[in-house]
Amino acid sequence: MIVYGKNSVAELLRNSPREIKKIMVSENFDVSSDPRINASIKKFRIKLTHLPRNAITDICKSPNHQGIAAEISDFTYSSVEEILSVARERQEKVFLLVLDHIEDPQNLGAIIRTADFLGVHGIVIPADRACDVNPTVVKVSSGASANIKIARETNLGRVIDTLKKKGVWVAGADAGSGEAVCDCDFASLDIAVVIGNEGRGMRSKTKQRCDFLLSIPREGKVESLNASVAAGIFLYEVYRQRHGVKALRP
Repeated sequence: MIVYGKNSVAELLRNSPREIKKIMVSENFDVSSDPRINASIKKFRIKLTHLPRNAITDICKSPNHQGIAAEISDFTYSSVEEILSVARERQEKVFLLVLDHIEDPQNLGAIIRTADFLGVHGIVIPADRACDVNPTVVKVSSGASANIKIARETNLGRVIDTLKKKGVWVAGADAGSGEAVCDCDFASLDIAVVIGNEGRGMRSKTKQRCDFLLSIPREGKVESLNASVAAGIFLYEVYRQRHGVKALRP
């Protein structure tokens, strides 16, 4: 897998330097201009391969590499049990995100970045008919994919059933629901938030497995939000309640 861009490579160097096979930089890229990258390359004695900028563009299949790219092993997925162990190790209430067939890598990358920012213990994605963790996702996540555990499962329904047996409550994002996300008590619950597909939302079988369905209150005429935006609002509400942040209400 090729990871490219300053932020993505810097995060990779910070979190998973041993996974880097090589780093490629364009002929005019000044490594010393970014202290994060420069310090890590020196610390781990990583050799640089200098290439023409257009050669890096061909390797990345994108011109947006900022003159630097890293070759790493394919993304290593975790198990759901490994994700749950993160919560146990931190002695925190479970905070999971289940993505019901997100297809756009831009959305998946943005969701991963937000999830990492708000302290989500891990993300579960489907193995089929959904975006996996690819170079575009890593790039959009600004390297956050190296910070958070992601499980790729063949049967989301079975995963949800297993989580419920372990005492995890499952909250689905559903624009048609009457209950607002801000009215749900997340502070005392082990919780898994479910976000549906960009166009179709949650599948009916997934929706039926949720313990409760919640919507985002709105004022305007637009009836729905981008999946990554909706995920951010739901995840922040869980974070807000658990950390005692006051709601922005009159």
